[in-house]
Amino acid sequence: MNSSFSFFQKTSSDKKSLLTLIFLFSLSISLVFLVFFGKIGPAQHRAPGTDYLNCYLPIAKNIFYGEFIHFKENLTICASPGYPIILVGILSLSRLSGISELDLIILFNLIVSALSACLLFLIAESIFNKEIALLASFLWLSYPFNVWFVKNPNTEVPFILLLYLGIWLYILALKNKKIVTVFFSGFVLSFSILVRPIGILLIPLFALAIFFLLKRETVKRKFIFATIFFCGAIVVLFPWEFYLFLKTNHFILLSSSGAPSIVDGLTFALVPGEGGDQLLLSDDIMALMRRAAEGSLTNLSKVFYFLLNELKNNPSSLIKLIGWKVIRSWYGTSQMWWEREILAFQLFYLLTAFLGIVYALWRFRTRLSWIIFLLIIVADFWLMTISALSILRYMVPVMGLLIIFSAVLGNFLLDIKQ
Repeated sequence: MNSSFSFFQKTSSDKKSLLTLIFLFSLSISLVFLVFFGKIGPAQHRAPGTDYLNCYLPIAKNIFYGEFIHFKENLTICASPGYPIILVGILSLSRLSGISELDLIILFNLIVSALSACLLFLIAESIFNKEIALLASFLWLSYPFNVWFVKNPNTEVPFILLLYLGIWLYILALKNKKIVTVFFSGFVLSFSILVRPIGILLIPLFALAIFFLLKRETVKRKFIFATIFFCGAIVVLFPWEFYLFLKTNHFILLSSSGAPSIVDGLTFALVPGEGGDQLLLSDDIMALMRRAAEGSLTNLSKVFYFLLNELKNNPSSLIKLIGWKVIRSWYGTSQMWWEREILAFQLFYLLTAFLGIVYALWRFRTRLSWIIFLLIIVADFWLMTISALSILRYMVPVMGLLIIFSAVLGNFLLDIKQ
């Protein structure tokens, strides 16, 4: 008994031991999940999913066999190359080892997801303290909608790792005032955007935040840090954007999926998915969705003018639709599958996070700028999710940041009990 107590006492005081514990717990929980729930879900949640088969794998194979990335006949491309580049490494290892690519992807997901939990600990510790960080990491590694991703070739798994790594490096760089580290934070964040473009606005937001987060520094010094951060981002993004321009003679932001994603978000209730429920929306919202489906909205310009026209002629319908999208961002699924059950789970995390935010704003006033920084990241993802298909999948990466505030509340309640 005494030896066990000594072990936990030593572990709690040693950061390396804590990170090892978090990593092992994450692996254990993910393995248990795979055993009991690895085979459930509608078509898009089975392994492998349609996005993987129709988009990411073909691009990865082109790169793997030394060919250029092929475009469709209308010069569109379904995805940016971040995840396919990761898949190239897995395909190479599969060929060398004889292990199937899907088995290797699951192993990769297990390890990467565990590392993400460790990075969330480091982010929370950098802003708050070790106790809150430990509680946040354990809440996150057991968060069901994060664990869900490990069973399939999902871009979210590496994206979350790269996002958290970029955020942690950014915090580290500004706290220690290290120019090299701020460069690498821009580099890592930009690669995360090549994996999932939803984070595209983080680059200008992070650059602007430097002017508010760098305390007691001259404007010139802040400008240098922001410029170095941008350079780290450009090193990653510019080659891909330049390649897209050479191939299409048009400026395409990361991929051709922008307009289709927005249209999906404007028409989500027209056809229920496999095993899903039909949403009972008002007739005027459904009419708006039908107009969007029939409007040949093939590019962002056409989408913009469609929305402008709806705002002019049917403002109440558009506002009600946006209201639905604002709410569904926290629990919706692409196939409207188990949404009430998901909402019940989400309410626990969202309510505790909200109360944790209120408490943190009062208790940790000296860290107010960093708290606002985290909330701005969440707000950015929320805005991007509202603009596209408003589903929980797009919000899960920043649920980890909200869970930090759930941990703030949990730590407060534990202190009261003591």
